[in-house]
Amino acid sequence: MALLKYHATFAQLDILDLGVGAGRTTIYLAPLARRYEAIDYSPEMVATMQATMPAVSVHLGDMRDLSCFPDGSFDFVLGACNVIDAVNHEDRGRTLSEVARVLRRDGTFMFSSHNRDLFNALSAPRLELSRNPVTLLLNLLRWVRQVANHMRMTPLREVRPDYALLDDDGHDHALLHYYVRQDYERKQLQQFGFETIEVFDEAGRSLDPNERAPESPHLMYVERKH
Repeated sequence: MALLKYHATFAQLDILDLGVGAGRTTIYLAPLARRYEAIDYSPEMVATMQATMPAVSVHLGDMRDLSCFPDGSFDFVLGACNVIDAVNHEDRGRTLSEVARVLRRDGTFMFSSHNRDLFNALSAPRLELSRNPVTLLLNLLRWVRQVANHMRMTPLREVRPDYALLDDDGHDHALLHYYVRQDYERKQLQQFGFETIEVFDEAGRSLDPNERAPESPHLMYVERKH
């Protein structure tokens, strides 16, 4: 919904795609761009992109350090699939600073992020029941793995009123992700020269500035650089 609504902010313009992975967003964005650049932290993902989409410019890189690109290089930066949540609070600031640096004035930064107000954000792993015995067995094995990972990660978790570093079922509780409240994220972005244009929940519904959306695991932010 966000990409469709804000199509004019990237069509026939210069785009940077953060954490491109295997190119799920590339398929949509690259044909529409005047110039399309992609980065990923994983050598395996970069190699996959180079093999499957050789015409696309993809770099092995770190979103916390975009020094391979000059100031004001892009009109649009995309951080899909909660990619900026893969770093801690301090490194999130570095990422936002770098995105602001490579964006041109009035450029757009669109990204998704885990929702700190999700009703079960702090929950431990839960066993999914099934009437199918094979499915139940597989779910049980996964649950045991999740519990073990959760116990290992618990000492590393950081829970604050406005944001948190939490393990979740996205990687069977083996990684920490950054969860943030919408109102705090807006303030955080202002510090780096961004103005929030719109925020969407998982269903594509536009949210009021103070709306918490407890049913939405993540939110999509649309930001304009001053």
